[in-house]
Amino acid sequence: MKTWSLRKRMVVVSCVVLLAAFSVIYLITKSAYTIASKARIQESLVAQIYSLMAVAEDQDAQLTLREIQRNDRLNNLNSGLVAYVLDVDGDLIWRSRSSDTFAVLPDINHDYSLSYITDSKVDGHDMFWIGDTIIWEHENGIEGKYLFLIGEKQALLNASVREFKREIFVWLSITALVLIVVLAAALNISLKPLQAAQLQIELVSRGDAEKVHGNFPKELRPLTDSINQLLAGEAQQKARYRDTLGNLAHSLKTPLAIIKSELPEQLDERSRSLKKQVERIDDIVKYQLNRSVVTAGQTMRRKSEVNPSIKKIVDALRKVHASKSLKIDLKVEEKSFFPGDQGDFMELACNLADNACKWAKSQVIITISKQANHLIIKVEDDGVGVPEEKRALILNRGKRLDQQAEGQGLGLSIVMDIVKIYHGDLFIERSTMGGALFELKIPV
Repeated sequence: MKTWSLRKRMVVVSCVVLLAAFSVIYLITKSAYTIASKARIQESLVAQIYSLMAVAEDQDAQLTLREIQRNDRLNNLNSGLVAYVLDVDGDLIWRSRSSDTFAVLPDINHDYSLSYITDSKVDGHDMFWIGDTIIWEHENGIEGKYLFLIGEKQALLNASVREFKREIFVWLSITALVLIVVLAAALNISLKPLQAAQLQIELVSRGDAEKVHGNFPKELRPLTDSINQLLAGEAQQKARYRDTLGNLAHSLKTPLAIIKSELPEQLDERSRSLKKQVERIDDIVKYQLNRSVVTAGQTMRRKSEVNPSIKKIVDALRKVHASKSLKIDLKVEEKSFFPGDQGDFMELACNLADNACKWAKSQVIITISKQANHLIIKVEDDGVGVPEEKRALILNRGKRLDQQAEGQGLGLSIVMDIVKIYHGDLFIERSTMGGALFELKIPV
């Protein structure tokens, strides 16, 4: 499964947090608005019920109120505000003109109060009610109990809440979008040191820089310092490898040279066998020393320019094989780079080219080019070529030198080890000149 980048993780987490926070804000705000609206309705209804009580009159031992009230909503059929005065038996004493649309009277069995709103349904309408029972002393001395009720349709509050929800949703959405844009900009600014560190590491991995440069925040400094220490340690270790192995090679050459010198000039069968084994030991030592240096490994890839190195190799080969009067043609594409240590490239190219010069009759062609993401190295000659049945033996990367068939050559063994380290491929074909064609593809 693909791992998310830090930027993507931070954006997703921030968006989820924002969504959760704004959802909570939305729900709390809507709830607070509904509660506040109901409290406002309660206060308004209480004030209006006191107004009704204030205009009530006693006429012929009966409680009466004017048909037309000062409150225009009580006179308007579509206002949603209604008022009633009922006796203790639930009989109608008075009703506002706005209640004429209701076919039934409110139920007096509900617990009406001035301290809280009572919800009930009347004639199919959900209503908020405020009510209070009073004792009225008439002119004739008789007392009567009356229930003053005033109600408002819940649909009015619901419509107001819906409008508020729409408004708050729009504004919260706009605010969230603005915050996301601001957050994205802030993330870009905050992640710039990481991007700079990533760029420096890519430069090192491509071989365009030797260490990570830059002034980084204290959180990143341990990482960049550790990478630089690792690179420096690797370079020092490889240098120690080369020095140690070089010293070992010189130490072994002297005893081997003495053994060779002690052999008689006129070699019998036993002496020839001994000389052959000494030479084979010398080859094995050289191979293992070269192999140890190459496979020492490297944490970060280095990049070496091909042109100067290959020219040095060709100049040297022309001198070494001057007696054969070979024509060595060199074709190198501009700005070609080997994705590794210069010494590894020279070991690779020198062994292939030297092998071609040994077998060539008169001409060797070396071609180096770039193709897609690979460095292509072709070395061909006009010699006898490599028989098809022996190509698989040469390409057998796993064989040790002491297991290989005679004549296979130390150089090709070293080449195969280097090719393996750099995850490349070696192909052996017949050259257009009749000899062997060795083609290397090294991913860059």
